[in-house]
Amino acid sequence: MSTSDTPFESLKAELMRIQSNCLYTAQGYFEAAKSAEKWGRLMVFIPACVTAISSLLVAVKVGPEVFFSGLGAVSGAVAATAAFLGSPKMAADHLASARAYTALKHRADTEISLLTDASDLTVLEVRIRELGADYVRITSTDTPMTNKFYEKARQRIEQGAAE
Repeated sequence: MSTSDTPFESLKAELMRIQSNCLYTAQGYFEAAKSAEKWGRLMVFIPACVTAISSLLVAVKVGPEVFFSGLGAVSGAVAATAAFLGSPKMAADHLASARAYTALKHRADTEISLLTDASDLTVLEVRIRELGADYVRITSTDTPMTNKFYEKARQRIEQGAAE
C-alpha cells in the first residue's frame, strides 16, 4: 500500500483483484472444459468408428482378416479405456470450477457497484475477507488445468471475447 492510498482505496483495489482473478480463472476453466469435452468425445468416437469399420471389413471378408480384427480390438480397447478413465468427468469438473469462479466474480461485481466513499469500511473488510476465503475454498478443490488454458483465457479476455 502506498502512502497515498486510503483504506477505502486499498479495500476497493482488493475487491477488484478478486474480481479480476475470478474472471481469468473462470475463463481458463471454461477453455479447459471445452477442450476436455472435445478430446473426450474424440477419444471415444474415433476408435469406435475404427472398430465398426474394421468389423465390417472382417464381416464382408475384405483384406486381411487378422489385421482388421486386431485393429478393431485395439480401437475398441482405446474407446473403452477413454470412456472408463473419465474424460467427461474432467470436463464436468472444469465446468463446475468455471461456474464457481463466475459466481464469485458476480459477488465481487456487486460489492464494487455498491461502493461509495461513505461505505462502512469495517463491513466492507468483512465482505472482502469472505470473498477471499471463498476464492481459496474453490481453489483448494479445483482439478488442476494446464497453463495453456490460462493463456488462452487471457487472450480472449484482452480481445473482449470473454467477460
